[in-house]
Amino acid sequence: MTRAASPRAAQLLPWLAVASAAWLALFPITSVDAYYHLATGRRILDERAIPQRGVGSATFGTAEWHDNEWGFQVVAALVGRTAREPSGVLALTPPGRAGLVILRAAAVAVTLALLAATMARAGAPPLLSALSVWLAAFLTFGNLFWDIRPQIASYAALAALGYLLERARGRARWALPACAAVIAVWANVHGAFVVGLGLLGCEAAGAWWEARHDPGRRRRAWEVTATALGAPFAAFLNPLGVAQVVHPFLYAARPEIYAANNEWAKPDLLRLPLLVTAVALLVIALAAGARLRAALVLRVALFAGLFLTAIRHLPLLAIVLAPVLAIALTDLMRRRGRTLPESAWTRAAAGLAIAAGIVVLSGPRFIGPVPRFEERPSRPLPEAHVRFLSKSGVPGNGFNSYRFGGFLMFRQYPAERVFMDGRNDLYGAFRARVFDPILSCAPGWEALWADARARYDVRWVLIDGAEPLAAALDRDPAWRRVADEELRGDDRFGPDGIVLFLEDRR
Repeated sequence: MTRAASPRAAQLLPWLAVASAAWLALFPITSVDAYYHLATGRRILDERAIPQRGVGSATFGTAEWHDNEWGFQVVAALVGRTAREPSGVLALTPPGRAGLVILRAAAVAVTLALLAATMARAGAPPLLSALSVWLAAFLTFGNLFWDIRPQIASYAALAALGYLLERARGRARWALPACAAVIAVWANVHGAFVVGLGLLGCEAAGAWWEARHDPGRRRRAWEVTATALGAPFAAFLNPLGVAQVVHPFLYAARPEIYAANNEWAKPDLLRLPLLVTAVALLVIALAAGARLRAALVLRVALFAGLFLTAIRHLPLLAIVLAPVLAIALTDLMRRRGRTLPESAWTRAAAGLAIAAGIVVLSGPRFIGPVPRFEERPSRPLPEAHVRFLSKSGVPGNGFNSYRFGGFLMFRQYPAERVFMDGRNDLYGAFRARVFDPILSCAPGWEALWADARARYDVRWVLIDGAEPLAAALDRDPAWRRVADEELRGDDRFGPDGIVLFLEDRR
């Protein structure tokens, strides 16, 4: 390789990092939430309307419900092709499974490509940009963040805003209007568009800080401020109107929506060594003399504070942190008069060592070099049981474990037989007041159980065998546990520690 060719080849490094991360994202569908979104998207396509009630639920099926993720659900249902099995359940076809896995990989690729483009615009060296792309990917690969859920659209949208703001600094006149367009689309797919408003607010505040002693920068400060103030109005461009904009704020006003959800738990930093290392490196760079725009500092502060409230916000912080870290290190090297090693072999060895360190510190799960276009949930789902219910024509509604709710909504579509599912904004305090006490056989559960059976026509129970309710029903002559032998009609699926009880009316 000649010296002239080497710099051109180096420019490919960030894009190779993007491509490799997208390839690693071709892992199985692991999240149970995917099924709920597929079922709702299927219903929107079939009924040609966004649902306004709690469809799929036997308990809250007639209750008012706001579906603020309808846009993503429609896309997922269009990509995830389905077919009705002989047993009567709805299942993804092989092309449907492959399509959804590729959809996720495309979201990863778009998000990381936008980060790479942002760093290139900011002048970060290709090797540093590539490692930052790798960092952003592996900060989130270790968890279930990248799955068939509306959040993946939010990650791409947040990265898009960061890129557009960098273009706006380069005097691209179209960039700020494009920010408003991103918010308008984002508001139709996921409620996290509100963090995009926060990002724009940070940029506006930073622009005014820069304009304090430079009147020439005030025009840009006014332009960014106008964009930040106008962005909420762009979010009104949706078929659900003002409710779509207000709905995300319900999570702050109604803590019962997320109180029992592990994703909303505060993070344990001891389990996130890669993130701690990245933040420490940024702090060291700033202490050593790196200078960042005020807007970038505000971004990191805002999203770090958001992350400390809930582990689910880790990807948002990663998307903000990775390019800011690259920009800080680039500025530090320039101020110290240092560059990356001139030897291509030295750069390659250093890059590979750092990339390996990123992978080791992340503790990645679910990913691998061989693509897998399949469904492989992190915990077993009642595949055999739901097919038994369908083939046997078991009447009435069920009482199901929380994590089975969306799965049952999808497999039994369009029936509405689910007792509880993942839509905590629909059920409110029902989970804490009714569902959990019954499942755990807490004091007074018998009265709640009797009322639920009569009120919601509960004729079958599908729960994990370790739950206290399973032991209680084993002792109750009014219920019959379906034997494992009855569930093994299809060798593909086994009981997996899940139990099915049927009401015994003999």
